[in-house]
Amino acid sequence: MKNYRSSIPRNARERITATHLSGPQKFKAEYRLGGETVGVRFFHPTGELQFEYPLKNGVWHGTVYRADDPGMLTSAEPFRNGLAHGTARQWSPQGNLLGTYTMRGGCGVDLWWQCAHQGDKFVYLAEARYLKDGQLHGFEWWLTRDQRGVLDERHFWRDQLHGIERAWNSSGRLRRGYPRYWASGQRVTRRKYLRACETDPNLPRFREIDNQPARNFPAEVRRNLRRTR
Repeated sequence: MKNYRSSIPRNARERITATHLSGPQKFKAEYRLGGETVGVRFFHPTGELQFEYPLKNGVWHGTVYRADDPGMLTSAEPFRNGLAHGTARQWSPQGNLLGTYTMRGGCGVDLWWQCAHQGDKFVYLAEARYLKDGQLHGFEWWLTRDQRGVLDERHFWRDQLHGIERAWNSSGRLRRGYPRYWASGQRVTRRKYLRACETDPNLPRFREIDNQPARNFPAEVRRNLRRTR
């Protein structure tokens, strides 16, 4: 596959650990070298790579690959000592580069793009999530195709829901049961949330206008919004 440079050593020994239910084709294989597991691969029923992650001391170390369609890479994301580190890339089913983002030691903004129609003439940013030290930390957004707002919004603090969760329908109205309020991973009432905001500066403040899906995204997200090829 183009752009594929495996981080799993070529001389590692393959051990098939699972097969597809539809037949004897391998589904999962582990790779060992010097008594250590140095990588894992998953395969499509046709035998092509589906997902791969290299390992060092039991954590991801090297480039992690996804191939949603047989024979065509979807994404490549570099890791170092278990944390995303370096420039990740995503490709369309046609093999064209959709976008990139860079993480440093598990810190940065993880992005994901979609093609709005068949082919990749219209590309838009579909997801954006903030991470710190490999943990969700800050906002997570699922963006609308017009790139003016969001379909889903959550806020995290050190991998725990810590903020206001909202979800909208296709008409831009809040779904039933939203907004939801979270503090340190626990769902709380609005009253308790507002009270917690008085002493916790890390909780996003409630604003009535934020119940609308329109968002003014920060620069690091805004620069990656939709584009036409």
